[in-house]
Amino acid sequence: MSVTPGVTETMPARGSVYVDVSGISKTFALNRRQNLLALDDLRFGIQKGELVAVVGPSGCGKSTLLRIIAGLETPDTGAVLIGGETPDALTRQHRLGVAFQDHALLPWLSVGENIALPYRLSGMPVDKARIASLAAMVGLSDFLDSVPRQLSGGMRQRVSIARAIVLDPVLLLLDEPFGALDLVTRRALNREMQSLWATLGTTTLLITHSVEEAVQLADRVIIMAARPGRIHAEFPVDLPRPRNRAVTDTMAFLQLVQAVSASLDDASAASGRSVESGA
Repeated sequence: MSVTPGVTETMPARGSVYVDVSGISKTFALNRRQNLLALDDLRFGIQKGELVAVVGPSGCGKSTLLRIIAGLETPDTGAVLIGGETPDALTRQHRLGVAFQDHALLPWLSVGENIALPYRLSGMPVDKARIASLAAMVGLSDFLDSVPRQLSGGMRQRVSIARAIVLDPVLLLLDEPFGALDLVTRRALNREMQSLWATLGTTTLLITHSVEEAVQLADRVIIMAARPGRIHAEFPVDLPRPRNRAVTDTMAFLQLVQAVSASLDDASAASGRSVESGA
């Protein structure tokens, strides 16, 4: 499917919906008299093997959405099903992988031990071959015995992602995993992670503030507007992979980045109007 810059389109279904976000709403109490409606009747689906990126203005509920899908928050209304199962059920089975902007590595454990941590937490025997394979995929074979303080920021995030996928999750959830990194490192990791995802084929939801990153990595980009959080637009990304410099320097890539950016600006303006109107 081609994309006309400035026009939002919904990607046609390639098969059955695997991750079904159905009408979820979430309200937080600010104080005794005020509540914040963070998400309002949010609905979308993700196909099996699809990588979907969500971008939106600050405060639109992106991280709340991810936490609900991860089973870390409970929606007030609506439901999330992943392959027909609830997030709670999959969490108990250790079948969801999550990586946050803060890598959250245990500083006293080596790279290999950090990657192996999900095995130990789940009571499963450690698969050393799997750990070695993932370390090779993320370029850390020579650092398995190193501790986090000996690694760069980009290397620590590689460890975090390897740990998130070591148990072969049915869904990988990434909340700004590269957000704290410098631009050069972030772009390098974007290129490297494409190869990893192409190899594993893991269904993935990526939360990011970077439109360029979203277009480079995703099969589809969802724009959220805030107050309350809701779907503003969707863009299919019909660009060849791998999306290296030969692709990201093309007019098609740049035009799509501009179109998504313009839609994000519209979503931000809509959020501002909602605040002004008291919505």
